Amino acid sequence: MKRLTPTKLAAIIVLLGALAWYAFQVLQPPLPVTVQFRSEIRGSGFVLVFENPSDHALSFTATLEHPGQQETKRFAIQVQPHGIYELGSSLGWVGQSGDRISLTSSKYRTWAGAIP
Repeated sequence: MKRLTPTKLAAIIVLLGALAWYAFQVLQPPLPVTVQFRSEIRGSGFVLVFENPSDHALSFTATLEHPGQQETKRFAIQVQPHGIYELGSSLGWVGQSGDRISLTSSKYRTWAGAIP
């Protein structure tokens, strides 16, 4: 009979932890928000538009990144039921082509996308 060494035990614990994290992500419902973008009125970039089609208010964190500039910002966002929230230069972010967007909430699966 083979012995369970500390190294093997540590590997099993790490694998079980990764499996639990993955299952937690998969079992959560998707974040019920539509993410779009439109041109800024001044033409200097894009405004992100978050639409909540659900009957419940949504709270989530938007992490936005300009990959070429190594700039990242986080915004706490709340969108009322059937409401719209716009995030642009007036709130401190001008979207650019290639920007990465990540939306996280404790109740929903993480959403990730980008401005093409």
